[in-house]
Amino acid sequence: MSASVTEAAAKPISSRELEQLLHRDRSTLLLTQPFTAGLAMRLDIAVVNGRDAQTGEIVRPDPRITTAATDGRTIFFDADFTAKLDSGTRRFVLCHEVWHCVMGHLRRQLGRDHQRWNRAIDYEVNNICRVIVGFVPEMALYNMGWSQLSAEEIYELIERGEELPEQLDHEVLDQHLPADPLVAQQWRELLQQALLNGRHIGSLPYRLRQRLQQALSPRLPWQQILQRFVQRQASGERQWYPPARRHVHRGLYLPRQRSEYLELTIAIDTSGSCAQDLGKFLAQLNFLLGNYRSYDITVLQCDTRIVSVEHYTPERPLRASDFEFKGFGGTRFQPVFDYVREHPTNALVYFTDGYGREPVNHSNVPVLWVLTQERFEPMRCGESVRMQ
Repeated sequence: MSASVTEAAAKPISSRELEQLLHRDRSTLLLTQPFTAGLAMRLDIAVVNGRDAQTGEIVRPDPRITTAATDGRTIFFDADFTAKLDSGTRRFVLCHEVWHCVMGHLRRQLGRDHQRWNRAIDYEVNNICRVIVGFVPEMALYNMGWSQLSAEEIYELIERGEELPEQLDHEVLDQHLPADPLVAQQWRELLQQALLNGRHIGSLPYRLRQRLQQALSPRLPWQQILQRFVQRQASGERQWYPPARRHVHRGLYLPRQRSEYLELTIAIDTSGSCAQDLGKFLAQLNFLLGNYRSYDITVLQCDTRIVSVEHYTPERPLRASDFEFKGFGGTRFQPVFDYVREHPTNALVYFTDGYGREPVNHSNVPVLWVLTQERFEPMRCGESVRMQ
């Protein structure tokens, strides 16, 4: 990336001095972009591959980093790279790393080609950062015509060779470190809370507030999000790959490799408004369970109260064709969360139309709400996906 030489770069600068500059940059952002800066405050700042001012020894050597990067916990800056940047470009890079976290780039790659995905997410985040700081560095990936597109849409355009000729020689602004599912989920919960609190959200242009909503409701098949959530809860050694293509035409997004063990609680809202989609949900869940050598699944049926509790294992498998639905009254969510408090579980998947008083999650168990197409807003408690 081309950047102006900072006033401090005329003489050698230590890692400590660079970190002080970056902290000052972050504080400056608080005055102009409080929402972005507030999120940046949740990330540590670390300068790597620099030299100690007294001994000249390399401080925090990290061969992975040659420009900047984030793992969702820390923003890393290569010392030589950072020393060549002016203050405005440093603030742009800070925004760039924060919005990688905001937009869920730690979890959205799935099975896509690594190099093309890296370019796609840089296009997406640089378009966002241009709105925030008012410019894009000369050698950063940028296409004004793609400003309203998601990284997934941009990825498809890159795959078809539709990048502007003048952008082909440009590189990604930073290194993109491997995703940690726990950190990605923590960012989702942080953003959900930020949107609910409304703190500083008004400082963002309306267009960026829309992008935040999209980040919390990703444009992915609901089956794929269900699969990803279930994978996070599985125990045992495993390696996950993109969904097996031979099943996609059937609407099934199945991982390619079997795992060891899964323990999960499934709650099914059997109020009348959910009846038409119950079979679709059970069929997908049944196929997912086929990827585990061992599992122990508790299935709760609930309308205003829990009307059925069933346990399923490989010896007593869940078969959608044999499943008998019960209930079909009104809707209350709290009985399921009370049950989970008394019967601890690794995670809860709740299938519902979403209409009912939101519960209190006493045990802070991870929750995925699989909502029918009738409801558009995510639930406040946990992660939400809408069936399409």
